[in-house]
Amino acid sequence: MTQAPSSTETGAETGHKPVVSVVLPCLNEEGALAICIEKIRKAFAENDIDGEIVLSDNGSTDRSVEIAESMGVRVVHQPARGYGNAYLKGFSEAAGKYFIMADADDTYEFALIPKFLAKLDEGYDFVTGSRYLDKGSANITWLHRYVGNPLLTLGLNTLFGTPYTDVYCGYRAFTREAYEKIRPVSPGMEFNLELAINAHLAGLKYCEIPIVLAPRIGESKLNTFKDGWRSLRMMVLYCPNKVFIIPGVMLFVLGMVVHAIVLFGLVHHEGRHLGQVSSVVGTVLSVVGVQTLLLGLHAKTYSWSRRFDPNQAFLSKFYQVFKLESGLLLGASLTLAGVVIFSIITYKWFKSGFLPLARPEWASLGGTLIMIGLSILFSSIFISAMSITKGPDSAKALRGEQNS
Repeated sequence: MTQAPSSTETGAETGHKPVVSVVLPCLNEEGALAICIEKIRKAFAENDIDGEIVLSDNGSTDRSVEIAESMGVRVVHQPARGYGNAYLKGFSEAAGKYFIMADADDTYEFALIPKFLAKLDEGYDFVTGSRYLDKGSANITWLHRYVGNPLLTLGLNTLFGTPYTDVYCGYRAFTREAYEKIRPVSPGMEFNLELAINAHLAGLKYCEIPIVLAPRIGESKLNTFKDGWRSLRMMVLYCPNKVFIIPGVMLFVLGMVVHAIVLFGLVHHEGRHLGQVSSVVGTVLSVVGVQTLLLGLHAKTYSWSRRFDPNQAFLSKFYQVFKLESGLLLGASLTLAGVVIFSIITYKWFKSGFLPLARPEWASLGGTLIMIGLSILFSSIFISAMSITKGPDSAKALRGEQNS
C-alpha cells in the first residue's frame, strides 16, 4: 500500500480513491475525537497505508465537527439519529476498497488497523474484533460484560450456528464487496448484530481477532435494555425456522392429533374417552401453531427478500403454489368447513329442544377450522401486500414468477 497525503482526507475533491476508509460515527465526542484521528493517522503513516477518515456526524452539539474539520477530516452529516444510521451514511460516502468501523471514544487500539487489513488481504471478507479472546473485556461495564453480551452472543450462535465470541464489538473491517452483500438496514445499536448475522448468512469468509477495550472518554450512548431488546428482535427476525416455523408446525400437528384422538375415541380411561376439555386443548394448540407458523412465514419472506435465507429454493417453490388466490381459497374453504360444522351442530341443538349436545367436541373442531381459515385468509392478503411494497422484482419472486 502507498501512503496518502495527510493534509486532506482523500479528496472527494481530488478524485483520489484510497485503499482504506475508516468510518467513525460521532455524537458529541469532542473529548476523544482528536486523539482518535491522530492515532489513525499514525497507523496510516507507520504502515504506509493509503487511507482516509470519514466522520459521520449524528447531530453533535459540541465541538466535534469543528475539531474534525480543523484537522482536515472529511465530515458527512446524518440528521437521522441512531448508531446504525450514522454508519449507513458514513459507508455510503466512503471511497476505500476496505472499510474499517470503529468508535470515536478512544476505546479501540487503532494500531491494530494493519492486523485487520492483513486478514482481509489473506482472503477474509469480514474481520471482527473480540474483547473476549485475550482478556480484553475488563473495561466493559459489568452488566454488559457478564450478562448482555455473552447472552446475545450465545443466542446468535445457537440460532445461526456461528462461532462468534463477541457479536457486539464495534471494531471491524470488511471489503466494500462484503458490505454490499451484507446490505445492513438497522438504524440503531443492533446494526452491529445485523452485520454479524448477515456476514454469516451471505456466506462470507469471516474471523475474529483479539482486541483490548480501553476506558471510554465521554458519555456512553448505549441504552442497555432498549438496545438489548432490539438486538433480540433482530435475531428472531433473521432466524424464522427455529423460532417460528418448526415450533409452529409441531404445535399444529399436536393440536390436530388431539382433535383426532377425541373425535374418533382413540384413547379411553376407565371406559370413558377424552371429551370436550381435551378438544379445547386441541383447539388452542392448533390455532397457536398456525399463528406461529404464519408469523414465521412472514419473517422468512422478509429474510428471503433480503436474499440471505439459505432455503430460497424451498420458499420459491412454496410461493409458486401458495399465491394470493390459493391462500384465499384455502382460508375460505377451511372457514366454510367450520361454519358448516357449526350449522349442523346448531340444527341438531334446535331439533333436540336445546338439550346438551351428544358430541360437543365437534364444535371445538368447527371453531378451530374457522380461526385457522380466517388466519390464513388475512395472512395471504398481508403477504401479497408485502410483495407489492418490496418493488416489482420482489413482487414477482413472492408470487412465484421467478426462481432464485
